[in-house]
This record gives sequence, C-alpha cells and structure tokens, in this order.
Amino acid sequence: VPFKNTTTFFKKNYVIILPMKEGRRGTWLSYFLVVLWLFSMALAGFFIPHFTDNISFFKIRVLQVEGLETIPPHVVAEEVKKLKNNWLFINKYVLLKNINTSTGNAVKDIEITRRFGRNGVDLKITIKERKPVFSVISNNSKIFFDEDGTAFQSPYINFSTPLIYTYDIGLINKNFNNAKSLINLLSSHSVLMDIYVTEISTIAYLKNGTKLVLPPLFLINESLLEHVSKLLKDYNIDMYKEIEIGTDNLIIIRGGKGNEVNNVPRHRYQ
Repeated sequence: VPFKNTTTFFKKNYVIILPMKEGRRGTWLSYFLVVLWLFSMALAGFFIPHFTDNISFFKIRVLQVEGLETIPPHVVAEEVKKLKNNWLFINKYVLLKNINTSTGNAVKDIEITRRFGRNGVDLKITIKERKPVFSVISNNSKIFFDEDGTAFQSPYINFSTPLIYTYDIGLINKNFNNAKSLINLLSSHSVLMDIYVTEISTIAYLKNGTKLVLPPLFLINESLLEHVSKLLKDYNIDMYKEIEIGTDNLIIIRGGKGNEVNNVPRHRYQ
C-alpha cells in the first residue's frame, strides 16, 4: 500500500517511492527525478558494454567446444566472437539461437560451463547435434528429421538414408510418427531403398527391386504394419515385382519376376 503523499514507480525488481510535495512545484520535481533516473539507466546501458570490453576479467581466455560430430568448431567460435568474446553477454538461449541460425537448426541443445580466473574465463560449450533418422527431398531441397520429428537443414550433413521423396513436406510433418514406424520396420529387414509419399499412396522401393504400395501415410497404422512384417517374414518378396496392401489389410501380389505374362493379381490373402 503506497504511503500517504507519495508516488510509487515500478521498474523490474526496483520500487521507487518519491515523496510528493504539495502544489505544482512538488509535481514537477517528481517528474524531473523520474526522468533523471531513466536517463541514468539508459546511459549506463550504453556505456557498460564498452566498459566491460576493456576489462580482462570479462574476456574469454580459452574456448573449449565438445560434442561436435558434423559441425566445424569454427562455426561455434564465430558465434562466440559475435558476442564480443564477453562471457557476460553469452547465455545458453542466445547462443543456441545464433548457432542454429547459421547451421539450419542442426543443434538440439547446448550447455555452457564457465571457470573464472584472474585474467579471464575458460568457457566450455558442449553441443548436442540433431541426428537424422531419415531425410526428405522436397522441391529440390533436402530436409532432415530427427527422432523427435524436428526438421533441420544442416549444410554439414552430405547424405542420410533412408530417403523420402515428396512434393509436400507438410505430409511428413503431419504424419512423422507413421513415417518413422514404417521406415524402422523396413530398415530392420534391410530391404528399404527409398519411399515416395503423396496424398493418395505411400510407395516403398525395396533393394531387390520390388515395389511395395501402401495407403497414404495418415492411414498407416499398427495393424497394417503387422501385415507388412508378416509379409516380409513369410514370403520371398524377391520373387515379385509389386506388392500392394490396402486399408482392409488385403495383400495383393502382382507380376512375378521372370514371368512377364501380365500384371494381374497372382496371389491374395488376408
């Protein structure tokens, strides 16, 4: 509760209580003191960075970067330099944002450790890079997805399998878990080459040349994946050109290799 005949101003964690004098003179004095205080804070904010730049205590003496796998160390060093090599201005969130801007969101997390000395600070930065579980080619751009479904475009990763081709990256964003489950299943049998995703179907090309036609990603569920798993275990898929599994879990096998008579269903089972 404000004191009687006082004016209270709030500034972050500071509370300023100014006594009010009666009349116009007291009011103008209150305004003058407030303006003077704000001006002094602005002046300090302008000069403090320049002041600390010339004091060795605030300087980074040694920079140690750990955890890098694909990103060159100089990328991190450059971002530290942009913050004037001053530990006072370096915090986790600012540095992480800046590094991700220059690496295409390739860093998942960082940790900063400071060890203070008389002549400066030893700064250790531990980097946790994003690791792609698959990559997507869309409109001539290569986009990686990590295990959490976060997309990133690191210029330091040249290639990652398996590959998904699609004209609409939104289909992957919306159905990431389904795509990941399908890829994990096919990769566990060491048969997958690449996948083509559209709104009407999901087509996987296997290493033996067989074409596996599935429903669109949003309709791929656990039941359908169980049928795919059973198919890979019970059938010699090398013998067939195309295998289709519908939403009713009906499996249609077409065109045995070496038998080019027609392209009609040769075997069905549920």
